[in-house]
Amino acid sequence: MDKNWLTLREDSFLWLKGNRGLVYNSKSKKQFTFILTDCIDKVCQKLLFIENLYTTELTDVELNDKDLIQWIDSLIKIQGGYLSYNVNYEKRPVSLKPILKVQNKKEYYEFKHIIGERGEILQNLHELTFYINGSEQGNNEYFRQYIYPLKECTIQDNTKILSFITNSRTPYLSNVNLVGNIFAYPDYKKLIFNITSFSVQCTIQILMPDLIDNLPQMKAFNVQDRVQFNVLVKNDFDVSIIKNIPKPFSITAFVTSEKEYMELSNIFRDVTAYKSIKFIPIYNKKNLNFFKSTVFDDQDDLDHISLSKNEIFIRQALNIGNFGRLTVMPDGSVYANVNAHQLGTINDSPYSLVYKEFIEGESWFKTREKLPCKECIYQWLCPSPSNYELILGKPNLCHVKPY
Repeated sequence: MDKNWLTLREDSFLWLKGNRGLVYNSKSKKQFTFILTDCIDKVCQKLLFIENLYTTELTDVELNDKDLIQWIDSLIKIQGGYLSYNVNYEKRPVSLKPILKVQNKKEYYEFKHIIGERGEILQNLHELTFYINGSEQGNNEYFRQYIYPLKECTIQDNTKILSFITNSRTPYLSNVNLVGNIFAYPDYKKLIFNITSFSVQCTIQILMPDLIDNLPQMKAFNVQDRVQFNVLVKNDFDVSIIKNIPKPFSITAFVTSEKEYMELSNIFRDVTAYKSIKFIPIYNKKNLNFFKSTVFDDQDDLDHISLSKNEIFIRQALNIGNFGRLTVMPDGSVYANVNAHQLGTINDSPYSLVYKEFIEGESWFKTREKLPCKECIYQWLCPSPSNYELILGKPNLCHVKPY
């Protein structure tokens, strides 16, 4: 006997939380939310049952339910699914529900560790950050939110830096950050040359005052293909001083208020020589309202999310801000995130540190699996938990599902 079928497309995600639901089409980048009536809930539960292959029969009673018909209309409008009429069971359409499948889980690396095959886990290490020294203009709080030089501190030993990079080398290690006043570091040219000889990008993170104080050295510095400068800006400065620097560099500007953002935007308005200028909010314990108005997500932000299927899977599996990164502080302590517990020291093997983070760490795999996010239909559309949440002491930065 022929029947009527409803099928969700394989690019569509269906999430139910409490009495609400969300369908997001990762191909069309469209979505809609809905209230779960008894009829809609029954149909959704059948669609989510894995053996049904994202397809369910619709009875005559269901096809006469006004709420369900409106729900189906919304589904078709975002290209999230379709109806098939008068089709027998054997010829019914089927689809594959998008389900995250992690090939190499924690247990896989535990097994490899036991049998002595240990190199593979290092393929997950993509970036190293070394705080090589301090700066008079540094800040011992800002670095917990974003890469930012510390105040005057211990000078990182270059032989230990190079040894750590050597032991971290795989084709997947793509960038090494050097944070601090590079021009005050002993024999900095040799350090940079040795790092680039490893065929990795070397990014020098330096504050604008330190760059201005060392303009002759900057202009004379022979920038190689694998070396780039990222200049960190916190305060107003005379932009004409740096306009004629022949070396290309990017700029990261830190702002604590709307006023600071406008001031720095005006400074950079006519600067076209740089590859990029990025503005980063910084929390200073006095500007929570600024964060609530500029950083926290509201309903409009969530309504205009545009993610691919793989980007959603990544959010379900790992922390997009932490994964693959290790930070080495001036005293040699190593972290997966500077706000988390110390993993070890620069004297430990990178393998042992990465393995420890995989097995018992708290940063690389920190996802939105806790309250209030786990009860929200937008759970896997939002960015991974960031340093801002840790600094503010909040589980999320959200006006829609605050805690």
